[in-house]
Amino acid sequence: MLPTTEPPFDPIFVDEPLLISNYKETIISKVGLPFYADVDRPDEAPADECERTIDLAERILRAGGVRTGFGHHEEVRTSMESWAPNADEECDADPGYWRSSVLLMSPQEMNFGQLDGEPEERHEKAKTVLAWAADCIDSDVLQEIERSQAEDIKQAWRDAAEAELTQREIEQFAEDPPEALDGWTRLDANHDAVKVAYVADNHGTPSVAAVFEDADSELEALEFTLEEWQENDGNPREARLNRYCVTTDGDGAYARLRSHLLTFEVEPIERLEV
Repeated sequence: MLPTTEPPFDPIFVDEPLLISNYKETIISKVGLPFYADVDRPDEAPADECERTIDLAERILRAGGVRTGFGHHEEVRTSMESWAPNADEECDADPGYWRSSVLLMSPQEMNFGQLDGEPEERHEKAKTVLAWAADCIDSDVLQEIERSQAEDIKQAWRDAAEAELTQREIEQFAEDPPEALDGWTRLDANHDAVKVAYVADNHGTPSVAAVFEDADSELEALEFTLEEWQENDGNPREARLNRYCVTTDGDGAYARLRSHLLTFEVEPIERLEV
């Protein structure tokens, strides 16, 4: 069993917890990392129950329209203000701040679902919104919003874990480039500027993709035709580029080269020595 580091988010509108105690470690391990890997918490994932409550309340305020039964934001304010005095005076569950929280919420907070104030004040406002919603919005709608929140939290952690895994793979690639990768074969280049190079038939054009030091000693990642590479004696500073290597996986020349090698469907060609 994976270790439990934090309690699960307590269900508010649904009947059972949507996030298990070790959901982060479970997601991390399923992505392919050790469950104890250090993955930075994504901004989209609440840090604790307090932040999760605030996020859920803001989602409810942003839902609006036909979904919640309130067609205009002013209707939300009218409903809250008419609900709060009754709750304040007659509801045993009222913690004593529901009425004041409703009165402190600005039209902008209700209109755009962005609660303002210090963390404690925002938390009280959020719990007020949830109490109002429980009385005034259909439970099926609230359950749908809460489930959507849980899915978004899990996806945020999944994306963060995958990004961490990719970064580790990029660092491993830079430290020890493989002999072959996805159809590309490592090229034994003999120019001092070249850090690593790969060759393949890229859509009918024999090509070389390489990381090298440019004239300013900065690492660059570019693709050249094999013909251009050979005509310039394997000197990437002199050869005319065929295309740039780009990436959305990470920063740096090795990240761009790795992404480039994984992007194109190429045919292997024999190892060459230039």
